[in-house]
Amino acid sequence: MISNRMMVKNRSLAQVLQEAVEGGVDAFLLREPDLSDSVLYTVASHMRELTLNLGVKLLVSKRVDLCLAVGADGVHLNDESIPVSKARELLGDQGLIGYSAHSPEEVRTLAGGGVDYCTLSPIFHTRSKPMALPLTPRALSEARSEIPVFALGGIDREERVREVIEAGARGIAVMSAVLTAASPREKAAELAKGLAACEEMGE
Repeated sequence: MISNRMMVKNRSLAQVLQEAVEGGVDAFLLREPDLSDSVLYTVASHMRELTLNLGVKLLVSKRVDLCLAVGADGVHLNDESIPVSKARELLGDQGLIGYSAHSPEEVRTLAGGGVDYCTLSPIFHTRSKPMALPLTPRALSEARSEIPVFALGGIDREERVREVIEAGARGIAVMSAVLTAASPREKAAELAKGLAACEEMGE
């Protein structure tokens, strides 16, 4: 799940994240581009403590230095970040490296380059990027790769979870679906139920 405190209403980000874990979320990406370095470090440190206590992974958007400073599990890069090869050099073999891809072709270029997983987005229309044209689940079928691909964008209900998994996604990443839900726990549980059903069908 991608954290963004600007989407959280009437509760703290920590409360939302805890509820999300109780619903089935197993990793968080800290993405707060508007914060100063000092404030971002404070937020990241708190997130690291929280995720350690909850037993889930924490990744940091783009900032390898911040990842190392707080002991996060990894970093999530994009085409504006430092090269994947340099991030791998700094993080070593143990750190996770993710990458934001926006086309099947981009996913395929990542193979063998040191990336552990990537997100492909937006699959459906999403409130976080309302002007972006949806790729549709077909893009996941076209993006099949040795790298695990996680579908992102507009995955806000169980049926859509099934659609993207059937199209070839290894899993899902969400932001507004959980962050803006009346009950983050229930929404996360609904999406996790969809993933579990797909796993059972694949056995």
